[in-house]
Amino acid sequence: MRVEITCSDRVGILQEIMAIFASFRVNVRTGEIGGDSGDKVYLWAPGLLLTQFQSIEKSLQQVPGVQKVRRIALIPSERRHFELDTLLRHVSYPVLSVDSAGRIIAANLAAARAFGVNEGQVPGMQLQRFLPRLQLEELLRGLTAPRYGFPVSVRGKPFTLDWSPITLGDSSAGPSSLAGAVLTLHAAAPDVDSPLEQTPPTPQVLWDLDARRACCLRLQQMAPLQAPLLISGERGSGKTTFLHAAYYLSPLAEGGKVYRCHGETLDVDGVTRLAELPTDTVVLIDDLELAPQDVQRQLAETLLRTRFLPRLMVTVTAFSALLPALQQTFAAQHIQLPTLRAMRQSLDRFVRLILSQVAHGEGVPVPGDAEGSAFDGAVDALKLSDWPTNFTGLTQQMESALAHMHARAGRVLAREDFVGMVSETNLPWREWGRGLTLAEQLEKVERSILEELLESLPPEQRSSRALARQLGISHTAVANKLRKHKLAVH
Repeated sequence: MRVEITCSDRVGILQEIMAIFASFRVNVRTGEIGGDSGDKVYLWAPGLLLTQFQSIEKSLQQVPGVQKVRRIALIPSERRHFELDTLLRHVSYPVLSVDSAGRIIAANLAAARAFGVNEGQVPGMQLQRFLPRLQLEELLRGLTAPRYGFPVSVRGKPFTLDWSPITLGDSSAGPSSLAGAVLTLHAAAPDVDSPLEQTPPTPQVLWDLDARRACCLRLQQMAPLQAPLLISGERGSGKTTFLHAAYYLSPLAEGGKVYRCHGETLDVDGVTRLAELPTDTVVLIDDLELAPQDVQRQLAETLLRTRFLPRLMVTVTAFSALLPALQQTFAAQHIQLPTLRAMRQSLDRFVRLILSQVAHGEGVPVPGDAEGSAFDGAVDALKLSDWPTNFTGLTQQMESALAHMHARAGRVLAREDFVGMVSETNLPWREWGRGLTLAEQLEKVERSILEELLESLPPEQRSSRALARQLGISHTAVANKLRKHKLAVH
C-alpha cells in the first residue's frame, strides 16, 4: 500500500510519522518527500493491511502538523519511471544509458532490437560487446570524443551516435564528475543527391596530455560556436586530428553536412561556392596558408562582410603565413597546438599511446617487468630529439623500432631497437646568435630558460627552490643565476 501524507515542514515531524508505523510493526520499504511546496511525504509499505491503515491514519491525524492522509496508486518516482519507460518504448530509435565503467544500465526496446537481444537481457551487459571499436573511456571524458554524429557500426549496420554526459549532482569539475552517459543511435542515411555533402571525416581520439590538455579544453569551448575556428601547429602536431574533433564537437555534426578541401586546391570560385552553402553545413579546410594570396583575400573579404554562411574550420602550419586580414578574422578563435619537444616530460605516455594504437600495446613492459629499465632507457634517449615532424616522426620511429624488436625476437622495446636515431636539434641559433660569442649565447639561453620557467609558475610559487626542482640543480645555484640576471622571485 502507498500512502501520501500532507504535513507542515517542522523539525522532527518525519521521525514522529515513522515512529507510528514502527509501533504498528509495519515495514516501510520506500519513502520520498515531494509535492509542489515540499509538503508531502510518500511512503510505500508492501505489507500494510487496510485495517492497519485505518488505525495508523487516526494516529497520524494526532501528530501536530499533519493535515491529510490518503492512499495513492503510485508514489511520484514510480510514476515518473513508468511514464519514462512508456515514452522510451514508443521511441523508434535506440536510447540507452551507461555507467562510467561502460555497463548498460537501461535501454529501450529499439536498442535491444538493434543489438539483437531481448530487452530484459540488455541491462548489465557491457557496451563494448555491441560497439567493440568505441573508445568509451575517451567518450565519457568528454574532451576527446564527439558529442554528435559519431559514426559507429552495430551488427554491420551504420549508425551515428550522440551522447549526453550524466554528471554527479551539479558538479562540472571534469571527468571525475561524470557518472556515465545517455546514448542515442540514429540510422545513418547520407544524402547522396548533393555533391557538397561529403562523407564526414574519420573520428580520432585526442591525447589530452600535458600542454595539449589546455588545447582540448579550449576546443571543447570553441567548437560549438558559430564563429570561424583556426587551428595552427607544426607538421605532425595533430592539426587535422583536432580539426576533425572540432567538427564532431559541433552541434552541426548531427546533420552530417560537411565539405572538406585542401588550401592548395582552393580557388576564388571555390571560395564563392563554399560561402553559399547552407548555414547547417561545416566547411573544413586543411593548410589554408597554401592557398594563393588572391584566394586568401577573397575568403577574408567574405568573412569580414559576414557573407560566409556555413561554419568554417581551418588549419595552418604558421599563423603568420596568413594574410593580415585573415589573422584578424581568426584571432579570437585560434588554437595553437604545442610541439612534441615542448612536452618531453610526457613523452613516456605518448610513446605508450602510440604503441597501443599501432601495435595494440606490444613492446611496452608490464608493471614489475625486469625489462622495464631497458624501455625507460629507450624513452630517455628519445627525449634528446627535437622531433621536427612531431607525432608523425615519433610514430614512424616507433614502427621502425618495433620491426627491429621483432627481428631480434624481443618482447620489450630497448635502446638498441632505435637504430641510427639522431638527436636532431631544432633551435634558431642563426636567427639570434649571429654576432654573439658562445658565452653571450649561453647567457641568453640561460636567461630565457629562467624567464619561461618563472612565467609558467603561479606567482605564489615562484621561488628558487621551485625552479631548482625543475632544473635539477641546487636552489643556491638558481638564486645566484636569478641575481645575475636580475630576475625577481618570492
